[in-house]
Amino acid sequence: MERRRRWAASGRLPPGIAARFTLAEQAVLSLVAAETVRRKDCRLSVPNLAAVTGVAETTVRNAIREARKLGLLTVEERQITGFRNDTNIVRIVSPEWTAWLRLARVRDPLSKRGSSASAAAAQGGGCKSANRTPTEVLILSESGKTVPKKGCREAAGDLGRSGQARIRAGGGAG
Repeated sequence: MERRRRWAASGRLPPGIAARFTLAEQAVLSLVAAETVRRKDCRLSVPNLAAVTGVAETTVRNAIREARKLGLLTVEERQITGFRNDTNIVRIVSPEWTAWLRLARVRDPLSKRGSSASAAAAQGGGCKSANRTPTEVLILSESGKTVPKKGCREAAGDLGRSGQARIRAGGGAG
């Protein structure tokens, strides 16, 4: 669920197109868009798309079929022999979607070195160096904090002023 939500919220689909699909289908189409930005088309297999986005293979097929029906994608099927096929090539043909991808961030979510922290550090940006809090080592013999304090009975103001202790050993009244 977490991967699915993260892919769906990645901003790879314009809001007008995203409104036509479920959250899981948005995640699949976001991955197709990320692959398209990276390699100009998407050649990932259906099980691979499902594993990366955290959805079922049926959901991947439904999302691509629906986007194809709406004219957003083209799917080129590559048949090798009678029953053997290579992965399909999925291309984005919607002008609205391609314009949206051109406006998107430059950072690639699939690359290992695409994090914004490393990019900022490479350009000389980043956060300030930490200013440490001055922590002085306390020398007990030199500080006045080691002076023994009064006991708990003497610390109370009225007990120290009265001549005799008011607490009796028996604890009873009399």
